[in-house]
Amino acid sequence: MTAVSITPTTTKATSWSRAALVRVLWPGWAASVPVVVLATLAVHVTPHVRGIAFFPALRYAVVTPACILVAVASAFLYRALTKRSAHPRALLAAALVGLALAVLLGMAAVGTPGLAAAAFPAVLGVGVALALLIPRFADRPRRSRGGTIALVAFGMLEVIGVFGALSSETVAPRDARGLAFGIPREMFDVDHKFIGLPSGARIHYVDEGEGETLLFLHGNPAWSFQWRDLIRGLRGSYRCIALDYPGFGLSEAPAGFGFTPREQSLVVEEFVERLGLRDVTLVMQDWGGPIGLGLAGRRPELVRRVVLGSTWAWPTDTSSPRGRFSVIAGGPLGEFAQVNFNGFASFGIKNGVVRELPSDVLDVYLRPFRPLERRGIAAFYPGQITAASEYFAEVEAGLSRLADKKALIFWALQDLGFPRADLERFERTFPNHKTIELPDANHFFFEDTAEQMLPEIRAFLSSDPGRATAPDAAGDSR
Repeated sequence: MTAVSITPTTTKATSWSRAALVRVLWPGWAASVPVVVLATLAVHVTPHVRGIAFFPALRYAVVTPACILVAVASAFLYRALTKRSAHPRALLAAALVGLALAVLLGMAAVGTPGLAAAAFPAVLGVGVALALLIPRFADRPRRSRGGTIALVAFGMLEVIGVFGALSSETVAPRDARGLAFGIPREMFDVDHKFIGLPSGARIHYVDEGEGETLLFLHGNPAWSFQWRDLIRGLRGSYRCIALDYPGFGLSEAPAGFGFTPREQSLVVEEFVERLGLRDVTLVMQDWGGPIGLGLAGRRPELVRRVVLGSTWAWPTDTSSPRGRFSVIAGGPLGEFAQVNFNGFASFGIKNGVVRELPSDVLDVYLRPFRPLERRGIAAFYPGQITAASEYFAEVEAGLSRLADKKALIFWALQDLGFPRADLERFERTFPNHKTIELPDANHFFFEDTAEQMLPEIRAFLSSDPGRATAPDAAGDSR
């Protein structure tokens, strides 16, 4: 009889404890869902230089778990306060604001300079929001089924997002040659070189073959790896040089470098002078166009001819398709996708190639952008399409100095960012041109049409041969 009388009591107590735990956990979980959204918005909307001035400590994979933990802890604290105080809401608010101030002071004391200021709106906003939401969810016993399902579903998406963000942070191991990440030799069969410039930049480049010099200038999100197929096909007859701009690929920027297209163009000019290059044929795509044509406009005597595609060299209005892309991808949404998930780089490369890019090739494309401190550069450049209007005006003004240069234009018809109007402007800029339209190619057109491009480039170069530039031994090979 004793055993029978104890069993129901034990079962009842266990059931009540579980129910009580759910009643406490629910307000914390429910409050965390909008708080995560609030904190994320506050981090990305707070004024800062988009992408390159983002603090990895404020990334989604850190902010979301922190918000959930604080929200659940606040729910337990509120339950305890309701049993011990007549003013639980005021005490909860005081505790949360105090915690927020303590976190900010800790960031200011031991964090990266500027971190506390960048985090201030998010940290304080989370404290205030939880002070309002925890009592609201805890004191309301009845919940609508639709609202509950929505909170649970959205909360699960946030948690899944954390795992997705963490998976994007896997960094490739260092290369056996001492490079920051592995580059399969069978994929990019070149010798990797580095050169220090007087400005302080340390530039990674490849320098393959002998003969007339071709200087390859990459776009965003990319690096010198994008030119591997063209270099492989041309280095038997020409000297092929491809560099990474500071902040891209394996190149390093000097202290105080702003990463603007004007600064990158000046670095390329410095690089050309350091290697003593002359009679150069510029091969340009995307940002390679304004960066390279800026150099050509300033120093037309260095450039013999140009090869270009999917690029532009003039200011862009925000009402145009490219301008709208700049506003969106260069704003908080684009930054959120890139710095947290490497999303802009991944989507941009996959979407810019018509064929299905092999997974191992995509992986190498993305390796420079995997480290948290280096992925923001890809989020910075979309905004520069419209923000760097003064520099683009300079590039446009310099085009008249290049009217005598021969041009080979490859135009990818599936690249919506560069409509036919841009092609026609280049054709007017370079009267002595040949245009090859590529109906089955997109932004990274060379990934789909390298075999078609190689004979066209060879014929273009052989029709007006220039002089060779002797290789310079200034760089150190790795």
